Amino acid sequence: MPYIKKATQVDNVGLCEVVAKTPMEGSIRLAQDRRPNYFHGAAVQCELPEIYVSQQPDRAGLAGIFAAGLRRVYINGQRHPLRYLSDLRITSDRRGSALFARGVRFLRNEILKEGEFAQTLVISENEHALSLLTSRRKGLPQYFPYGQYDYSLITLHCPHLDTLPLLVRGATARDIPAMQAFFNREAPRKQFFPAYDFTEIERSNYYRDVTLEDFFLAFENDVLVGILGAWDQSNYKKTQVLGYQWGLRLLRPWLNAAQKLRGGIELPASGTFHRTLYLHCAVCRDNDPDILTALIQATQRRFEGQKYDHAALGLDQRDPLREALKNFRTMSFTGHHFLVSFGADPRPNLDDKAFYFEAARI
Repeated sequence: MPYIKKATQVDNVGLCEVVAKTPMEGSIRLAQDRRPNYFHGAAVQCELPEIYVSQQPDRAGLAGIFAAGLRRVYINGQRHPLRYLSDLRITSDRRGSALFARGVRFLRNEILKEGEFAQTLVISENEHALSLLTSRRKGLPQYFPYGQYDYSLITLHCPHLDTLPLLVRGATARDIPAMQAFFNREAPRKQFFPAYDFTEIERSNYYRDVTLEDFFLAFENDVLVGILGAWDQSNYKKTQVLGYQWGLRLLRPWLNAAQKLRGGIELPASGTFHRTLYLHCAVCRDNDPDILTALIQATQRRFEGQKYDHAALGLDQRDPLREALKNFRTMSFTGHHFLVSFGADPRPNLDDKAFYFEAARI
């Protein structure tokens, strides 16, 4: 009978294998590559990662995995630890078994405390996961909808736009105090914005491979009004395109030809890897989309022509910052954002404002 335990470094190879062998199905079939070390990506997702694996004593390999780590986020303007449920994977030979029900019981009995809720995101095209998790089957926690999420791929071909008279430049160590003060004032205005400590950049595993000079700062009359980071995570997280549904597969050459003429996002060939530059820590004074436009333009100028296929940014569909994306060639995917609890609905206790969910920490 399978048992569930907290994963250790000994499980690394098995974890990477399970993730690779359980692709996301949809119009585009995608698989993650978390080699060489699954735990590097897990430490970026959560400050205190908690990974659990299921194993059967008489069989080699892992049967399933899930993550339920903790990260500090702003809830009603105050920093609180919040669990993030992610990486739920069951190998194809174990689906339909009692393993999922066993994992739910483990979540209830060992992880989520009485009255505690967690955060999770489910991509809309993952219809099987959406149907299962929100089915309210006996024993399952409640999945309370808390907004729709747009995960946008942005071309790195820089358009010529008239933007606000802002100075945008890369950050230096001298900017850290001003960055922290600005972030501490603006970030709490959104629900679930992850808490940043800019003194930990390049020192903490939570910011693995982040460099201070890849933060772009926008100034108006020498006053800091916006921050946007660019993050290359290819050393520990890659996404491979396994294939396309037949209709999209037939249309792909024609769509790519049109996108190439427009400077838009092209669909990669099957078997290739997305080369993604993640945009993170998107903080703008008064949620001003013009400031974000200037920051994205600066990112494009810096990285255009380099090894990346596109940049990626995630925003709540209600977020005013989404207006900035109308200025760029994009390709978007929708996700459902949920709060998960075995107890009461946490939503009545939350301020009604847009949420923020880092695409770099999915």
